Amino acid sequence: MIFAPDRSAPVVAVDIWYEAGSRTVPPAQAGLARLFERLMYAGTEHVAPGAHAALVNDLGGESLAEVSEESARFGATVPAERLGLALWLEAERMRGLAISDSSVNDARLAQLGDLRDRLNGEPYTEALLDAVTTLYDTATCAGYSQPAIGRATTLPAITTAQVREFYVARYAPSGARLVIAGSFDPAEARRLVMEYFNTIPRGSDPAPVVCTEAGGFTARRHVVTDRQAGRPAAGVLYRLPPHNHADTPALELLGIILTEGSGARLPTVLGRELRVAAATQGGIIGDRRVTGAFLLFGVASNRVTGDSLAALLAAQAAWAGSDSLGAAQLERARHIYRATAASDRERMADIANAVQHAAAFHGNPGEVNTEPARILAVTLDDVHRVARTWLRPENAVTLIINPEARQ
Repeated sequence: MIFAPDRSAPVVAVDIWYEAGSRTVPPAQAGLARLFERLMYAGTEHVAPGAHAALVNDLGGESLAEVSEESARFGATVPAERLGLALWLEAERMRGLAISDSSVNDARLAQLGDLRDRLNGEPYTEALLDAVTTLYDTATCAGYSQPAIGRATTLPAITTAQVREFYVARYAPSGARLVIAGSFDPAEARRLVMEYFNTIPRGSDPAPVVCTEAGGFTARRHVVTDRQAGRPAAGVLYRLPPHNHADTPALELLGIILTEGSGARLPTVLGRELRVAAATQGGIIGDRRVTGAFLLFGVASNRVTGDSLAALLAAQAAWAGSDSLGAAQLERARHIYRATAASDRERMADIANAVQHAAAFHGNPGEVNTEPARILAVTLDDVHRVARTWLRPENAVTLIINPEARQ
């Protein structure tokens, strides 16, 4: 339980992170964790299906439901005087969620629909997500070797019994961390938390997720066909250290230097100067407590092959480790980071999320106040060093995405 009082606005955010991310399910049940984005609104003994969100919305508040690889995040932002209701609602679904064949089937069908929409409407996405999973060994790091949304082959096989077992194992107080941020009295908040949560059985400590490196990593190349793609594309994915590694601040700024804003290296060189890429993107992909990932990606311009674009992307990684990357590029990245960091703390829900992040990834919620300074203290030598250390050809998965041949 972490309190972050802030009386700058008359609202309060209740934010609970569960150790129930997609990394906690076996590959055969890929997608099970993400089902809870919908199942957590299936109702309880005292809350009708859908009423949780309706009660929050009727107050002008906002509900939160998000399951990533690392965690499951639920909560709400409500007017300050309704903190008690927000806490009671979260305690209700922690105490006893209404899991039935019907609610599981509805959630599964909706998630399969999301999966189909992504496959049918978003070119390159599925290939990129699958490429990220290849950074992890299916035997020694199984939880990360699957897409969080699941697969069309695994979702239909998930049973109600498996969902209930996961809920009991992962959605107990022993696997949860509560953050309250906003305009509230800490003593009253503590009283409400004790009143609503103290009678919920603590549960067993969630089983740790094991992820180890199996031998050495070898560079890989994948060539796939995407029937939604209109042009070839290429991506180079580099393995990174865990998020709490000392190199992460420099890698954060390196991602901005290479990919963010009109002055970034990829859109400048590959887009405007060489005109080989119609679009580019990249940077660190999510935050992980194990091996992370850094992406350089581009969609090829007319008459440019995926192979040639991949080679040019890799060349930009090499540029980042050279003296050609200078102080001006680093200062531009610092300006962008400052602006983004400020906007990411504007809402009470953002503040609660930042506190949760600091507790989960750095082991100390107080790191929320020091992380910006660590990133802004990165030097040019730091950026060159991490580029040479992590953005190496032997540490990469190269992805070539070709359009389906037209008949």
